[in-house]
Amino acid sequence: MSFDPAAILRHRTNAMPAPGTGQAEDIRHAAEQIASKIPPHHTLTSLSITHVQFAQDDILSKLFAYVTLSPLAILCGYVAVVITSRDLKPAVMLAGQLVNELVNLILKRLVKQARPTEYLGNGYGMPSSHSQFMAYFATYIVILMYRRSIASEPLVPHTVSAVVVLWSALVVYSRVHLYYHTWQQVVAGTICGFFFAIIYYKAVNGVLRSKGLFDWIVDHPLARHFHIRDTDSIHDVAKFDWEMWQQYRRTTAQAKNQ
Repeated sequence: MSFDPAAILRHRTNAMPAPGTGQAEDIRHAAEQIASKIPPHHTLTSLSITHVQFAQDDILSKLFAYVTLSPLAILCGYVAVVITSRDLKPAVMLAGQLVNELVNLILKRLVKQARPTEYLGNGYGMPSSHSQFMAYFATYIVILMYRRSIASEPLVPHTVSAVVVLWSALVVYSRVHLYYHTWQQVVAGTICGFFFAIIYYKAVNGVLRSKGLFDWIVDHPLARHFHIRDTDSIHDVAKFDWEMWQQYRRTTAQAKNQ
């Protein structure tokens, strides 16, 4: 049985009780105009970015359906942090994340391996883009935690790294559990994301930063206008900001007392 939203709307309109001849005709005419603009069901599609299918009788599947949307939440977090902090460090990480997605797209076009099912997911499946996304994200965070420690408390790097790695593992497994990818595809995606994060980090910090690119960026008049900064050399950004805030409070209090 086909589902035609336009036909249903017309049927409901014709079945309406007539409050008055003129008014009923106006309502039906307006409804028919709306119905005429609704495309047939077979021409409709869904936005695959947020569309996740799962077995309704499987509680874990429903949970993993939410977990598998993690990359979208992470991207929103990226944008929020970059805009509010105006810091090159998260902006550079976001740029790497986007390049990582481009690499995944190229690899999929080269390998051209189908997904395990024909009705779940669009495009090719090798390597898994979700797995590559999360592997890059987790690897880069772990590198920042240990190579560029951003917190004074010794437990913070271990805790954050463990949470991010576990989170990434759940997303990777969700792609297999929901039958969007095979194990080979998610493993390949994880490996690609892992190595790309390492290569990108070394290229950015070992080559571009040492060449003075980031100093040139923050010294540019446009960057100065928007208060762009680079906190890479600051050990604990949160502590640094807090100390600056405390200094501002003391200065303000002294000015009021004078």
